[in-house]
Amino acid sequence: MRLTAILASAFLLSASAMTLDAHPATAATQHLKLTPTNTQALLHARSALTDIDGAFETVSGTLAYDLEAQTCQVDLAMDVNSLKVGSAVLRSVMLSGLMMDSDTHPTMHYAGHCVPKIVKGKLYTQLVGNLTMRGQTHPLTFTVQMRFTGNTLTTIASSATFDQRQWGLSTLLHSVDPMVKTETIITLPSSSAKQG
Repeated sequence: MRLTAILASAFLLSASAMTLDAHPATAATQHLKLTPTNTQALLHARSALTDIDGAFETVSGTLAYDLEAQTCQVDLAMDVNSLKVGSAVLRSVMLSGLMMDSDTHPTMHYAGHCVPKIVKGKLYTQLVGNLTMRGQTHPLTFTVQMRFTGNTLTTIASSATFDQRQWGLSTLLHSVDPMVKTETIITLPSSSAKQG
């Protein structure tokens, strides 16, 4: 469900190394500690009764990026029990043993690296890595958007859609769409792109 998406989103930012430019980097790699203050890990899913939107309130990790070298590395952990959704009943179902199984697997983790991709002559960035959920680790690739205010990088947003069944989550007798969208939004300090 969307919890799965949020977890996946939070893991999207765990990118490792993206090389888009052959020129040596002149700016130092920037490092950012990921916290609930600057990182949102979201998920979006559908059930037979309602759409499900969730967010993890407790996240932690690191982001390293170099705009000159066009590289990034992200490592993000999410506290499964911090998942917030529309109602207590829905939250209970999502954290149950049939779904995220928070009692046995209290943490979700994503680690990956940025990889450039050219599509129809335009450069796109993907975050390529692995998501660990319910004790299972599988590849998960996110589409990355780097948002700027003027010449300053202010936000890194990642999104992906995945089949939650691959990580062992139930569709609750087909009442839940197995495809979940996850998003991770990292807000950078205003001076981060100018450091170096």
